[in-house]
Amino acid sequence: MNKNITIKNNSTFVSSSSIKYFFFFFLLTNFIASPLFAQNEEQLLKDNFKSALNRYKSFEDEHRRHAKVKNVSLSYLEWGDKRNTKKVLVWLHGSLSNAYEFAPFADEFVAKGYRVISIDQYNTGATPIPNFDASFDDLNDDIKALLDLLRIKKVTMGGFSRGGFLATSFYARYPSYLNALILEDGGSVAFGTSYYKLNRKELQKKLQQVNLPQEIEDKYFGFYNDPFHAYCNLYDFETKGDQFEILSYLRPRENKWITYRGLPEYYHMKDSLQMAEALFGSPKVSDYASSIIKIDPTKVFRNLSIPVLILDANSPTDPTPVLTENKLLAEAHPTLIKLVVFNDVDHNIHYAYPNEFKKEVSAFLDKVYSR
Repeated sequence: MNKNITIKNNSTFVSSSSIKYFFFFFLLTNFIASPLFAQNEEQLLKDNFKSALNRYKSFEDEHRRHAKVKNVSLSYLEWGDKRNTKKVLVWLHGSLSNAYEFAPFADEFVAKGYRVISIDQYNTGATPIPNFDASFDDLNDDIKALLDLLRIKKVTMGGFSRGGFLATSFYARYPSYLNALILEDGGSVAFGTSYYKLNRKELQKKLQQVNLPQEIEDKYFGFYNDPFHAYCNLYDFETKGDQFEILSYLRPRENKWITYRGLPEYYHMKDSLQMAEALFGSPKVSDYASSIIKIDPTKVFRNLSIPVLILDANSPTDPTPVLTENKLLAEAHPTLIKLVVFNDVDHNIHYAYPNEFKKEVSAFLDKVYSR
């Protein structure tokens, strides 16, 4: 086996997604909600909600930043010494997530001397949608503008899922700004790869997996009368605590409150029809939604000049199996690419294997910055 390819096995792991109908990038990150709560749990939820409001405000006051760039007011979370412009890790979250995705890991990297910046992409967290049909290129222009404002010349950029594709597209557009790339199950292989291999019948079956049952649609993409009930809908009784990060997903809309409503449409992947239109280049698809389809990592990495850590989730139920392609990519750049394969997880490695995720990222960063 290539020494730059590592296999991680965990036969006891149970998939982090309790919603098997979800396509891989529609996984609901870290908040898997209990569908119902009993009356005696309501007071607990009210107490936790009150605590969450206080902790969320405190956390936001400490870490939330905004930058007026070309297309929007770009919002992000920041940890570490603002004077540190040499050892900087920028994180780009996955779909149905936001900048809080990297919050569980940030302090440990700060303790190792890194400054961490986790960015809310368009239409997530505290970053709005631009007033035009923006593409990944536009978002990359805004990220570059942010780095310029912060006087940061080079960073290591990491991303999960959709964020991985965004990181790869940033490298294609602004290679001089990157020391290295970290791609967690996204951005190393073209998005449509596993789909274009299928015959017509297999493709139809796979596309049907995108369609959500009505109860899931109502639960995660509906309206709520107030922020408390929106919070309850995402609360995980197994995790316990106030889970204040949930509040970052709540947004007012039409005199109601929403969590993930509107995001699948923004990605043009709400159902099997939209997914097919995105995959096969329908003119109905927006520039932003088509950006993830158009990125061709094979071309981007043809003249690779920086180190890349690829973290590949692999399981029998992997909705986008690209391990073969990742191995070929790593073998084509043995001195620059390290591939770590995590078995028994469908997609979300940092949730399923948090300690191994930190260990691999930390070791990679240490190597990058010791050069």
